[in-house]
Amino acid sequence: MMGNGDLENRGGTKGRGNTYPPTNYSSSYYVESTETQWTSWLVPMIVVANVAMFVVIMYVNNCPKNNFESEGRCVARFLGRLSFQPLKENPLFGPSSSALEKLGALDWKK
Repeated sequence: MMGNGDLENRGGTKGRGNTYPPTNYSSSYYVESTETQWTSWLVPMIVVANVAMFVVIMYVNNCPKNNFESEGRCVARFLGRLSFQPLKENPLFGPSSSALEKLGALDWKK
């Protein structure tokens, strides 16, 4: 017979007042002060790998040596060997297509 009764109408106080975390905290998520903060290492490592690969590609590119003046002058020539291709050739401030082909970026078979 107990299964047929309505729990809300019985006036029971089971579970009332025993909330965790205590209600005097304004946040709904309680963090103990002894916990250490977890930080991700994956995303920073991907960023470092991308920057390193970009520097290698720009080193192989060597715009001042491999650029023909008919296409324009290298952008940011003060970087020397790491300067960008002219904006007519690569408007995204990067290497030439021949440098990318040399490293296998534009070859679908590689």
